[in-house]
Amino acid sequence: MLRQTLINITQRLGLYQQAVKIDTALRNRRLKRNFRQHGLEALVQADRALRSAGSFVFLDFGTLLGAYRDKAFIPYDFDLDVGILCEKRPDNLPEIMQSFGFKHLKQNYVGGTGRIVEDVFSYKGVQIDFFVYFEQGDELYCYIGRRHESKPAAEANATDGFPTRLSWVTDKGFHETTFLGHRFFVPTNTAQWLEDIYGASYMTPIKNWSEFDQKTRIVFHDERTYRRYY
Repeated sequence: MLRQTLINITQRLGLYQQAVKIDTALRNRRLKRNFRQHGLEALVQADRALRSAGSFVFLDFGTLLGAYRDKAFIPYDFDLDVGILCEKRPDNLPEIMQSFGFKHLKQNYVGGTGRIVEDVFSYKGVQIDFFVYFEQGDELYCYIGRRHESKPAAEANATDGFPTRLSWVTDKGFHETTFLGHRFFVPTNTAQWLEDIYGASYMTPIKNWSEFDQKTRIVFHDERTYRRYY
């Protein structure tokens, strides 16, 4: 309630964008501290949680890039990204994660169909995003949500939802590899997977990377997503 009141005030004063920048900076500082302390532990626990249910998650996006290119977490990336195949996502995923110490923060779903496309959890202050992958032929795709074009999150969620893009990758299966002393699943064609997401220059660190600056397989999509908060 207090947060929404502050949003309304900053909007009326024309300070909303500045307030967002300050809030983001403070949030990132907190995430950085938590990630340094508990990032690897959170990743190991997530892996264990899904294996306990006869399923698996695989390293994805920034977490996969760090594991492959840097053999470590990317120094300026302070959350975890994992993928899970749609058919491997347990219906009781939130309950499984909770039993391993995670808190369910939110869930993104497609308006109209209700298709779940992302779950976000927290473990000791470390955020981990579960991107759900869907199969189409010999390719996979997941949804990437974006901020609303002009509305604050609460208003967007109550009206027309959030814009999305689809991230396409070629499916060559998955295998286990060692990362920071633990075994995790990764795409068998990791190099191609990363090029599909980040473009041909993915081996060059770019702190403020944007898909608009690279030739990637992330494309605009006309479906809108909404959020459930927990």
